Amino acid sequence: MYLKKVLRLPGTLAFRLTLWYAGIFTISTLVAFLALYFVISTVLKERRDQDLVDDVTEYSSMLATEGMDRVKSEVAWEVSSDGAEHIFLRLLSMDGEELLTTDMSAWQGVGSGSQALEKLKKGAKHVLETLDLPEHEFQVRTVYSIIGPDLVLQIGESLGDDTEFLEIHRKIFVPLMAVMVIIAAFVGWLMARRALRGVEEVTETAIEISEGALGKRVPHKVRGEEIERLATTFNYMLDRINVLIKEMREMSDNIAHDLRSPLARIRGAAEMALTTSASDEHKAFAANMIEDCDRLIGIINTMLDIAEAESGAAEITLEEVDIARVTRRACELFQAIAEENSIRIATELPDSCVVYGETRKLQRMVANLLDNALKYTPPEGTVTVSVNADNGQVAISISDTGVGISEDDLPHIFKRFYRCDISRAQGGTGLGLSLVRAIVHSHGGSVNATSHLGKGSTFTVTLTQPSLPKFPDGH
Repeated sequence: MYLKKVLRLPGTLAFRLTLWYAGIFTISTLVAFLALYFVISTVLKERRDQDLVDDVTEYSSMLATEGMDRVKSEVAWEVSSDGAEHIFLRLLSMDGEELLTTDMSAWQGVGSGSQALEKLKKGAKHVLETLDLPEHEFQVRTVYSIIGPDLVLQIGESLGDDTEFLEIHRKIFVPLMAVMVIIAAFVGWLMARRALRGVEEVTETAIEISEGALGKRVPHKVRGEEIERLATTFNYMLDRINVLIKEMREMSDNIAHDLRSPLARIRGAAEMALTTSASDEHKAFAANMIEDCDRLIGIINTMLDIAEAESGAAEITLEEVDIARVTRRACELFQAIAEENSIRIATELPDSCVVYGETRKLQRMVANLLDNALKYTPPEGTVTVSVNADNGQVAISISDTGVGISEDDLPHIFKRFYRCDISRAQGGTGLGLSLVRAIVHSHGGSVNATSHLGKGSTFTVTLTQPSLPKFPDGH
């Protein structure tokens, strides 16, 4: 059951809403990260460039005020402080000739900077470049600037610190992103479930109504205007349908009631003709007429019994009924029919099991289920009847090894006049199971069926024990 729910999950609206929420959140977060990453990298670059420009400006001022010796001293101190592999400085002539350099062993591949020098000759104040050195792990950012007559200072710094900072940023983002997506999916699922809770309530109500609870309505709650409008409209529709169904049932019940008397008179006339007619042909016709009248009167009586049970028009005389005894007696009565058709009736009945109800109606309920099981069980088959009590509930179960019921037919078998294709070959009116359900519901119980084609069916009636059940009509 759990596996089926999981497999159905991708097709649910809640799942799709969760995916949408998680997807939008993921894309938004990714865009935000990329924007933040771009801003940080831009800020770092601008800060690095500004530091380089500030350095050459400082050296230019130092050369002008304190002379070359002071510049050399400051260069040596800065290199020793930052490390020869992190920074280098070069004094160049405007022609590219090296006049003074720091340790360049870690900076193999730094060219003469001819292009930068050309830009300086054309009037550029500072020229900034990014270099990719073959033997250097990180890129190098360098600045060229004129600090004196025919003197160009070049300062180069490794971008390793900036690159490592950005790399740490990326490494932190990946697992953080995964956690955020999981949280987003969870929050999205909760939001989707909360948003669709009203729809689920409407669906659950519709299922209960489809199972016979015609008086059920969607409760009014604060769930959002859209869901509340849906619930109100749904309840209004149910009220209208309930009125129409009630009117239709009343009409059909009235017709059935009105037909019973004429049919009885026709049957009486046929019986008289049967006894007085000298013609064999007339006697046969009268006998067939009596048989048809009996069949129609039986259908009408069953319809009226169903209507009576469903409407609660008839008072149910509550008494303690030994349902085990009722079931055992029904099995004994049907034993002859079972033996005639080579069917075995197996019973699993306790000595006694008491429920509250009306004996005659419970007898008819059990008899209808037994008759139905025997009718669709082939010779050498088995009908198993059991009664079990557990935690205040009594289950009467009747199983057979018959032809079974298809999945398409199973939801409809308790409807009036509904007959499966297999049932049509067996005859019947399609009212037996409808009467069973009406009797069970009038006793505050439930009935359900399970079946497999070619293997058989099981009907289970659940009644309340030992407290009094709640009846639809308030009795």
